Amino acid sequence: MNAKLLLHLAVILAVSSVLFGQSSGIKIGATLPNWKYTADSSASLQAGSLANFTIAAVQEFPLGGVFSIQVEPTYSVRTTTTDIPRSTLAQYAPDSLPPTMPQTLEFEHQITSVEIPVLLKVATGTSGIRAYFFAGPNVRIQLSATTSLKTDTAGVGGSIPLDVKPNARTTIAAADIGAGLEIPLGILSLVADARYTFPLSDMSSLQAFGKRLGTLNSNDIRIFAGIMFRW
Repeated sequence: MNAKLLLHLAVILAVSSVLFGQSSGIKIGATLPNWKYTADSSASLQAGSLANFTIAAVQEFPLGGVFSIQVEPTYSVRTTTTDIPRSTLAQYAPDSLPPTMPQTLEFEHQITSVEIPVLLKVATGTSGIRAYFFAGPNVRIQLSATTSLKTDTAGVGGSIPLDVKPNARTTIAAADIGAGLEIPLGILSLVADARYTFPLSDMSSLQAFGKRLGTLNSNDIRIFAGIMFRW
């Protein structure tokens, strides 16, 4: 883990400690994004999706019986690639592009965020191995957005950088829905769940040479496994 990830994880665990209640834990998993690109003009770009690591602190507040509220501060990374034709960039470039430039350039965009899902959880029982279902709102704070050119352009030359940047929104409203399984082992339980997360607005726009190309959005499938401690 790098220093930035450790810092964000510390923040998540600190939030969990403040919210300490009857049951708490941690989950790790993967985000499987389904990126969609919407062009502002005639630009036609393909958005690819890459799986990413995610980690969540978990705090559960019983409501009685099979019902509870579960808060899950989550650190997430989402990555996509876009193939941008040279003809599209030429529409936005302030100068002529080098004649030796490839016909298509691949860019990789990465958005890092902290999310706070607040989920209504319904279990199939109050003890033993049990399934559970959950749904609720998810507030996403997007910490950073970066881009990098993946196509080798060494020796291409040119008077301008091949500059494409993401411009991420600071805060996104989203929603989660999913199901899982809990296996009790004394004071702790093993848990695993899968969920569908979808934002209620665009996550980011793409800009080329200071002008907007279009917007990016991602509906995600997420798979988690972890440990819950019952106090």
